[in-house]
Amino acid sequence: MKKFIVFFILCIFLFTASLFKKEFDFSVYDNLNVQIFTSTPQITSSGSIMVTANGSGQIISCTYADYKMLSSSLRDVSGVTFIFTGDKETYLDCISDLKIKVVQSGETDFLGYTNYFDGGVMAYNKKVNVQGYFDGQKIFIGTPLLLGSY
Repeated sequence: MKKFIVFFILCIFLFTASLFKKEFDFSVYDNLNVQIFTSTPQITSSGSIMVTANGSGQIISCTYADYKMLSSSLRDVSGVTFIFTGDKETYLDCISDLKIKVVQSGETDFLGYTNYFDGGVMAYNKKVNVQGYFDGQKIFIGTPLLLGSY
């Protein structure tokens, strides 16, 4: 009976631990900026946070530290884009580090799925929640897709 109780508690612990999504840490990348796309206006520009009206919503451009501070309080987020400098090796390492299951790719872009991000859209008859692009100097990683200019 003791073994069953220990096994049962272990199963509950493992199930509970699986509910908490591990967040990917983008802070290791150079010159990191974040753009958050919302469908409703929520904040105003202040300090290093720049806000641009975008139709009925807004684009919030900020540092990664500001993103971490804001992300839990924002609602109606339609997408997030992480922008940082790097070379082709950094771009490929990022794809690997995010453990992306690539659905479609080209020389400088990809579309795929990772467990690090929630949500997604259908593309190529598969669920995708991350898109990336490398312009030769900057790397753009968007979830669920890249939004805005890149």
